Amino acid sequence: MGNRGNIYIKDGPVGVYLYTHWGRDTLLEALRNALVRGERRWEDPPYLARVIFCEMLKAEGGDLDGTSGLGISSILGDGADFVLEVDCDKRTVEKRGSFASVTFSQFIELINDPRQHVGAMRQLIT
Repeated sequence: MGNRGNIYIKDGPVGVYLYTHWGRDTLLEALRNALVRGERRWEDPPYLARVIFCEMLKAEGGDLDGTSGLGISSILGDGADFVLEVDCDKRTVEKRGSFASVTFSQFIELINDPRQHVGAMRQLIT
């Protein structure tokens, strides 16, 4: 059970997975919020990754004392069917397997209106 998904932060040839067990439906908005808030860190992948993870944490209620629900890993575990890939070198976002990507700025615009998430995701993955 769960609503699993990942955001993969790619920094050159390596990266890190930010995993959610319950918050797949919140990943688009969390990533959008992180890219807006962290715009000054677009060229600083470690700090951008932190901002993204913090937005994921906020989206799930901000439980700093929790021991489940979110994770950080160098390998892909659960939620492999939904991975948003953030390429810090190219400044792009894509849903893994979609063969299409958008710039950070385009992603922010696509997700700007929460009512447009479904349409934005269609644009992102087709």
